[in-house]
Amino acid sequence: MQIPPELKPHLDQLRVTHPELQGVSDDQLMELIETAMREHAMQQTTVPDDAELERMSTRELGVLGERMLDQGKWPEAEPVLLRALAKADREGNANEQISVTGLLGRLYRDRGDFPEAHGLYQQALGLAEHLGDARLQGVIYTEIGTTHHMQSQYPQAIVHYRRSLEIIEALEDEPGMAAGYGNLGSIYLQQGDLEAAIEAHEKALALSLKLGNEQGVAQAYGNLGNAYSRQGRLKRAVEMYRESLAITERLGLEATSANQYGNLGNVYRQQGTLDRAIEMYEKALAIDERIGNEPNAAQTYGNLAVCYGQKGDVTQALEFYRKSLAILERIGDLHNAAISYFNLGLLYRDEIGDANEARTNLERAKALFDQVGDARNAQKAARALQGLS
Repeated sequence: MQIPPELKPHLDQLRVTHPELQGVSDDQLMELIETAMREHAMQQTTVPDDAELERMSTRELGVLGERMLDQGKWPEAEPVLLRALAKADREGNANEQISVTGLLGRLYRDRGDFPEAHGLYQQALGLAEHLGDARLQGVIYTEIGTTHHMQSQYPQAIVHYRRSLEIIEALEDEPGMAAGYGNLGSIYLQQGDLEAAIEAHEKALALSLKLGNEQGVAQAYGNLGNAYSRQGRLKRAVEMYRESLAITERLGLEATSANQYGNLGNVYRQQGTLDRAIEMYEKALAIDERIGNEPNAAQTYGNLAVCYGQKGDVTQALEFYRKSLAILERIGDLHNAAISYFNLGLLYRDEIGDANEARTNLERAKALFDQVGDARNAQKAARALQGLS
């Protein structure tokens, strides 16, 4: 981490006033400060007014925007991040330009605007290369890899994840290595190479255990659960999800807990125990609604819709699809909206027997998949449409 020289006297003063920080490095102190700023930003329930936003520093605006992203408040996050970027540009603050440009890339990626996301990440990468900051370059390669991952462009994702991992290994950044192995494991899982996925996630788990990084341990357990689920080892998958939940609930990591309840729901749905699946999805939904995570809430509504469709309760399934799509369209999540339209089309085709509505929804899905550049799912929608002919 490059620390501006003008901040170093303040860090020294912190060590004077807090003797317990004497053995803490400058980088570690900056991480502690950023964590405290994130926690402060998390307490923001509404967007500050223009006057207050104008008084905030570039770093404070970036932290607030990131927290809004984490909470799924995408429409509110965008103007805050754009303001932060404009301020960083005026100040010539290259580190903040990179950080905020990356956050905007994440925003556009998560709502399915992949071309815009790639453009922003390339801007951030160019700035990081100009600074000669290898750590930031590694972070950006990871984000580019994740964008390709979301587009189902797995070979490109692997190239960027491996490039990131090479940089991280050269820096001997073990926490970053653990995250990098986890990213590769997730790609191998999508490609169906389950043994490679398990091996990568076990490496991530071993490093996180060595470092005492409980959040990383919980993430690795969840990822292993996903791999075992794909293998059909459902009992083992449930064990992994429960291990993860034991940590996340103790640490108060509500968003991750919601994800694991959702994963348990997926396993129970796969087993055909739909009532247990619904129970898990409802637990996930309660958390997501409480913490304001709209993207995840929309996904959970979609999962509930699938369950009720399989139970033959078409009315309830349609209601949950409506709720899911209302959120996805409001926040601009084109990719997941495409998935919901696709599933809705299958519901009309398979359960309701309405070919016209099936075609309408499948056409919407294909158009959105085409728009966001997900060729794999666009082809899947096209095949479903051909089956209606």
